[in-house]
Amino acid sequence: MNNTNEKNELLKKIYSVKDDKRGTHKVITVAGIKIKIRKTNLKQEIEKFIIMNNKSLDIGIPQNITLQLCYNNDCNCKCNFCSIHNDTKKQRLVMPEKWLYEYFKPIYENTKNLNPTYGEITKGIEGYNYISFICKNYPHINIYIETNGIAFDEKWRELAAENLFTVNVSINAIDEESFKKTVWDKDGIYTLVHKNVQEYINLLDEKGLSAFRPGVSSILNSTNYQNLEAFIKMVLEWKIQKIVFYFDTRENNLNKLSVKDKENFDIALTKLLEIERILKDKVYLGFRLFMPIKNIEEYEKAVNEIPLETLKEKYSEIWNLAKNLDLKNTYYERVKAYKAKNKKLITYFEFLKGVCWHSKFHNNYTICENSWNHIRLRPDGRLEICAWRGYRDSYKIQQFIENDTINFKKLFNDFYHRKLRQNFKKRDYSGCMKNCPAMANMSLKEYEEKYINEKAV
Repeated sequence: MNNTNEKNELLKKIYSVKDDKRGTHKVITVAGIKIKIRKTNLKQEIEKFIIMNNKSLDIGIPQNITLQLCYNNDCNCKCNFCSIHNDTKKQRLVMPEKWLYEYFKPIYENTKNLNPTYGEITKGIEGYNYISFICKNYPHINIYIETNGIAFDEKWRELAAENLFTVNVSINAIDEESFKKTVWDKDGIYTLVHKNVQEYINLLDEKGLSAFRPGVSSILNSTNYQNLEAFIKMVLEWKIQKIVFYFDTRENNLNKLSVKDKENFDIALTKLLEIERILKDKVYLGFRLFMPIKNIEEYEKAVNEIPLETLKEKYSEIWNLAKNLDLKNTYYERVKAYKAKNKKLITYFEFLKGVCWHSKFHNNYTICENSWNHIRLRPDGRLEICAWRGYRDSYKIQQFIENDTINFKKLFNDFYHRKLRQNFKKRDYSGCMKNCPAMANMSLKEYEEKYINEKAV
């Protein structure tokens, strides 16, 4: 028996054919030498040929690109709920300057929006220098800053106000005590952030740019569900018109749609739906993307049965703070300022939702536009079309570097982008995040009623 096994093992070393662990290649062993050959699927090869030769999927280089550059994975805050700072094994990564200052130069003229994200852009002088470079040389680009506010100091506030940044500050708490409980237990951080936000609002008011008040965001979890109303009231006292809540993904399981603190989660979600109704057209309240439940329609149905006047009375303080606000008027004011600065105009959809999402029309219905005009890039080179699809280690910007430059035409028109464009036209969003607003299948009439503003444009 042993002789037979030994003989078989010897024969395998001389010659064998087997699949690799991923099943994507054949591994052929000949006289001890291993040769790896990609397995060919005839059906897939035919599909690839058809897609690569479909002229309708060819866009060249788009005119209104959004660059979502994950500038770094560094941060000056140690949030309890943050996956970046909690992963202590990760090395510090920063976007290579050669990419920012040389490789991306050919498409800056075609770029409409720049969103430096992932880590904290305001930490360190390199981020400030890069954004200043963009503002000076490509003033038409709209800058979107997501910050924890700690280093949003005078120089950053001046740069943001002068160049009409869209700013979002992650405040996460109503006071220092709750900040320590929910975010970070370091003294003085909450007070500093609060001061920086107030001083930025004062600066905008002085410059006649009140329409550019920042948005704010907060994590929602079992440490602060009870502070929801107080947080919204605090923000409305600043006359801020964009509030985004994120349900804590470290505490709740999005894949299994399970919630840790179900009782208080239910109370918070119901409040959000109720307040959302009274803030309609006055303040944008975002919270739907990271929903750890599948039956939100049941909550909505119950809330929609409550008379609006009853909700206004229930949340009278919030209603009184918001009743004179108007989102469309704020958008019109922004458009005037953009035109005066010769910036590319953002749509009302982008104003409300942010620049991670884009919509276009196909066959009279909206589809996601990200596979046409959006680049999301990590410092290690991994690429995607937006923040809500998972990265693949095998898909990197380095694959498109030729003769010391990036071939953007090849990037935007490779098989992956074309395949997604074909899928999106069919409203097939396989691999995308559930509840993504760009996936809303809206008719032209519906979209115009909700987002198109002829007067502004």
